[in-house]
Amino acid sequence: MINDSISPNFLIIGANKGGTTSLFQYLIEHPEIFKTTVKEPMFFNHYNKQGADEKFRTVRVIKSLESYKKLFKGSENFKAAGESSTSYLANPNCAANIYDFNPEMKLIAILRNPVERAFSNYLMYVRWGEETRTFTQALQDELNGKDLPQGKQYIYLGRYLKSLQIYKALFKDKQLKIFLNEDMRSNLLKTYQDICCFLDVSADFEPNFKKKYNTNASVEIRPFHKFLKKTNKIIPYTNVIPSFIKNYIFSKPKMKKKDKMLLQSLYKDEIEKLSIFLDRDLSNWLK
Repeated sequence: MINDSISPNFLIIGANKGGTTSLFQYLIEHPEIFKTTVKEPMFFNHYNKQGADEKFRTVRVIKSLESYKKLFKGSENFKAAGESSTSYLANPNCAANIYDFNPEMKLIAILRNPVERAFSNYLMYVRWGEETRTFTQALQDELNGKDLPQGKQYIYLGRYLKSLQIYKALFKDKQLKIFLNEDMRSNLLKTYQDICCFLDVSADFEPNFKKKYNTNASVEIRPFHKFLKKTNKIIPYTNVIPSFIKNYIFSKPKMKKKDKMLLQSLYKDEIEKLSIFLDRDLSNWLK
């Protein structure tokens, strides 16, 4: 166990595309919460070498204990300090790593309808220019057992139950707080206040909720667009390209009905069991 004044005392463990980026940004606005320099270090995928998975996206990953502790230098002056790495929920081995690091760690999970989450995850990679397949093909590749990086296993990342059961078996109920993405959408202030109370910081502070983070509001990603973006200084393409072409380049893909139905059938049993586990009605996730 690592127990000193510059270690984090809370983690947002997931889920990917559940609203964790916004939540983390709102939390670090709080004057009693330390603002770390890296939001998603993914340290516990590698800590103690237990469950290390090199398939996780490796941008700005922190692997050494020394480097991880440096992220929280100065946090001893704050009531709470933490980070947000969605891979911690996706990789069930992280629970033991986190417990070994600090068995008193407070954990926050934000769960999203796994059907919506899968497509939003796909759009994120499309936006980054790292996904060229159709969503239909991406789902089939995963179902056919194609070797894929963890972040592009769109179906798997929506299977929350197994990991949550592992976390609950290791940590006390008072250390684990699970919300739904719908909670943030319906009453963001109340959700934020509940989390502040959970972290033992003042619930009176209200961050700038008007600012949104890591959305898929636009998806300007296709290879043709990337080429045009590079040449934009020479050819101002937004002024000369016909509207129907611009609509294709900038339009946001929509999930096909058959893909939605496939995902709902795949997740049906998982959602029903998760509903019992959380004691919350999740029937809307199957509509």
